[in-house]
Amino acid sequence: MFEQVEEYPVDPIMIGADYFAADPRKDKLNLTVGIYQDEHGQTPVLKAVKLAEQRLVDTQTSKSYLALTGDAEYCRVLGHEIMDHAYDDGWVSAQTSGGAVALRVMADLLAQMPKPPTVWLQTPTYGNYIPILTAAGARYAQVPYYDRFQAQITFDQMLAGLSAAKVGDVFLMQGVCHNPTGADMTAEQFDALLDLLEARGIVPWIDLAYLGFAQSWDADCAMARKIAARFPECIVCITLSKSFGIYRDRAGALFVKTRASDRDRMHRAVSAIVRSGASHAPDHGPSVVRTILQDETLKTLWLGELDQMRARVSEVRQQIADTERAELGTDQLAYFAKQTGMFSLLPLTEAQETALTRDHGIHVVKGGRVNVARLGEKDIKTLIRAIWEVTSTT
Repeated sequence: MFEQVEEYPVDPIMIGADYFAADPRKDKLNLTVGIYQDEHGQTPVLKAVKLAEQRLVDTQTSKSYLALTGDAEYCRVLGHEIMDHAYDDGWVSAQTSGGAVALRVMADLLAQMPKPPTVWLQTPTYGNYIPILTAAGARYAQVPYYDRFQAQITFDQMLAGLSAAKVGDVFLMQGVCHNPTGADMTAEQFDALLDLLEARGIVPWIDLAYLGFAQSWDADCAMARKIAARFPECIVCITLSKSFGIYRDRAGALFVKTRASDRDRMHRAVSAIVRSGASHAPDHGPSVVRTILQDETLKTLWLGELDQMRARVSEVRQQIADTERAELGTDQLAYFAKQTGMFSLLPLTEAQETALTRDHGIHVVKGGRVNVARLGEKDIKTLIRAIWEVTSTT
């Protein structure tokens, strides 16, 4: 029977990890997987997380199931943190196993509607969007977002592409620290985008994965708050893996703002989709998050640790630009210092990417994505020299 199984497309990040593992060189450099690392190459457990976990060990009295949509208190606390005063009883919420499950639940819901809308995507964008939408059977289309050789957002082209969207379609965008480009819209561009979405009756769907890694936790929530305050219908997906450093504990959430008359039906629909898939979300990570957010001492400690992670990423970005200028007298990578978050795209052709790995042992995601948080001080000079060599010789 299983001889009938066809080849499935594999996530290029996972392919990159496999290639790196198979590379026998000692001095190889892995810039593929999207996790934060400190200056020692470690992904530490935050002190605030450790303290919250110990409190849970001491006080938790049951490991019984929660509701299908998870812990209502977790959703309430997180909803107010993200959307501030725009979060009220008009929202349907669900605790999810990270952001990917939140995305999949919403994709399933849209695909199952009698008249399924088209989900419009930025290109390039997060590599798992299309597999999630495809697996759900959801319709999607794409608009240009970024030119990696010019290292700039193609904003006017994105707006022009959305002219083909219909009333009731959905625009899936990322918040701060755009993955994979590192290039975020300015406040003025974002406002212009919302004007267009509102005028054309397009429902905004924002995916927030790196809150606190651009400016600050509070400032990075601004995009979601603008959407939540302005639109009668919108979708917000959250993952907290990076912000709390709890990658394996899978804390996320789905928030859907609806009209009052639709809320109960939407809640039942989300519950049914969760039941047919994940069934129940794991609760350890979300309980840690809830514990931290509800305790001012733990929250202050966590925000300080988040600030340190953001500062390190920002420092690495600046070092890339400064080191290139000092070593080569060029500014090919100067845009790194202007971008935010862990990811950016190298301005390399496919042949140059291949040469970067083959000749220098530097592994990147296909399309040129690199995780700057995985760079140590010595690695930066190695990367810059290698980029100069492959662009000079290919």
